[in-house]
Amino acid sequence: MSDPVTLSIATAVATGVATKLGEGANVLLGKLAQALTRRFARDPEAQSALVSARFEGPEQPRAIEVVAERLERAEEEDPEIRELVGRLRAEATRESDDSVSNVIEGNVSGNARVIMGRDFNGDIRP
Repeated sequence: MSDPVTLSIATAVATGVATKLGEGANVLLGKLAQALTRRFARDPEAQSALVSARFEGPEQPRAIEVVAERLERAEEEDPEIRELVGRLRAEATRESDDSVSNVIEGNVSGNARVIMGRDFNGDIRP
């Protein structure tokens, strides 16, 4: 199975949706989609997976996995795709100034409650 970032990139390429990436990343996704479309033209299974991944349905998760697998292979073999994926990977893993990182160390048990988040306003008691 592919790593989460590769799956995210494969999903964004297949569906055209990049929720947390900026404008520059959307341009990169477009270029990557074009490069993969050209490459997948020689691979019927990958081409079919790319189409299936665009539409919600029972086949979509497996189709995205196939796209991610072929993306990883293309990344190894094609310098243009490797460069585009590398730039997208950097965008996807870069934390912005307003990111939140919540960590729990130790045991939480019994009636203990842990509430993690950011920018709480008002009472958060149940």
